[in-house]
Amino acid sequence: MADFDKRNGATRGGYNNRKRRFREDDEFDRRPSRRPYQEPAHLKVRKQLLAIAESPFKKTDEEIQVIADTVAEHYEDDDLRGNFPDLVLQIVVDQALKIPFVAAVILALNLKRPDLAQEVLTRATTALNEHFRTGDWREVKLLLRFLACLQGMLEVEGVFPVLEELFSRSADLQAASIDDVSVNPIEDTRS
Repeated sequence: MADFDKRNGATRGGYNNRKRRFREDDEFDRRPSRRPYQEPAHLKVRKQLLAIAESPFKKTDEEIQVIADTVAEHYEDDDLRGNFPDLVLQIVVDQALKIPFVAAVILALNLKRPDLAQEVLTRATTALNEHFRTGDWREVKLLLRFLACLQGMLEVEGVFPVLEELFSRSADLQAASIDDVSVNPIEDTRS
C-alpha cells in the first residue's frame, strides 16, 4: 500500500473517475461534430464591399480581385445576382470615398462577367436619371463620379461630355449671378 497515498484528501482516480483501458477510448470523440457554417455568397460579398480599403494592412488591389472573383464564382446565386447591383449603388451613394474602389471591382468584374457589370451600369444610369428628375443633386453628383470612374467600360466619350456640359452651364449661371449682385443697393438709395 505504499504506492497509494490518501494524504490531503486525494482519492484514487481524482475527480474524473473514467477508466481508459484501451487506445480506442482516447481516439473516439463522443461529441457530435458540428457542420461548419458557410456564409451565403451575397452576405460575404456585402461584408467584403463594405470593408474594402478599410485596413491599411490589406492590399486594396488584392481585395478588389478577391471580391470580383467571388462575385464571378457565385454568379448563379439568385440572391447575389439580384442584390449586387443595388448594393453597389447603395455604397456609391452612402460611402462616397469608396467610389473608386467599388468602380475598380466593377471593372475587374467586367473581364469575368460582362453581363453583371453591364447590369450595374444600366442600374446606375437609371438611378442617375431618376435622381436628376427629382432634383437630388448630391446623388446625381455621386453617380456621375461613379460613372466617370467606369469610363473604360463606357463608349467612346462616355460621361465626359455630360460633365463638360454641366460645367459650362454652371459657369454661365455663376456669371449671371455675379452680374445680378454687382449692383450695390446702398449706392442706389443715395442717388
